[in-house]
Amino acid sequence: MSAIDSLPTLVADDSPKAVAASDRRTRDAGMLWIAVAVLVLSFTLRIRADQRVELPGLSDLPAPEMCGSRLWLGIECPGCGLTRGFIRLASGDWSGAIALNRVAPLLAFAVLAQIPYRLAMLFGWPPARRFAESTWPSAFGWVLIVALFGNWLLNLFGV
Repeated sequence: MSAIDSLPTLVADDSPKAVAASDRRTRDAGMLWIAVAVLVLSFTLRIRADQRVELPGLSDLPAPEMCGSRLWLGIECPGCGLTRGFIRLASGDWSGAIALNRVAPLLAFAVLAQIPYRLAMLFGWPPARRFAESTWPSAFGWVLIVALFGNWLLNLFGV
């Protein structure tokens, strides 16, 4: 082996395995930042008397209506109430959060669980890798989807 062969390469590894690992790290980092942002906003945002959401100190500029379904069709979507539900959970108002969307505590747990999970994935903790390769993440994702749509159907039928 020559001295040149022992120098680190400056060219990126374009092998499919390296690209997949890079994509996975990018996705894990992105999900980590999203989870942190959701949690920070849950503790920062406030709910006004008219049920709109605002940043403290900016009461003249509340967040616009975020639900396209409610805005254009006049019906709530499966995610309606989740933003306000997360804000209520952050302030300790569990019953208020559940009244807005019954699935809010379960989704808040899923968001909170992303932080240690994504950190473990980014740092290459072997149990996290094995967990990621199991059927549990996919199954939990399906449970969240079914719970959201089940809650939505219950709301549509007035239950």
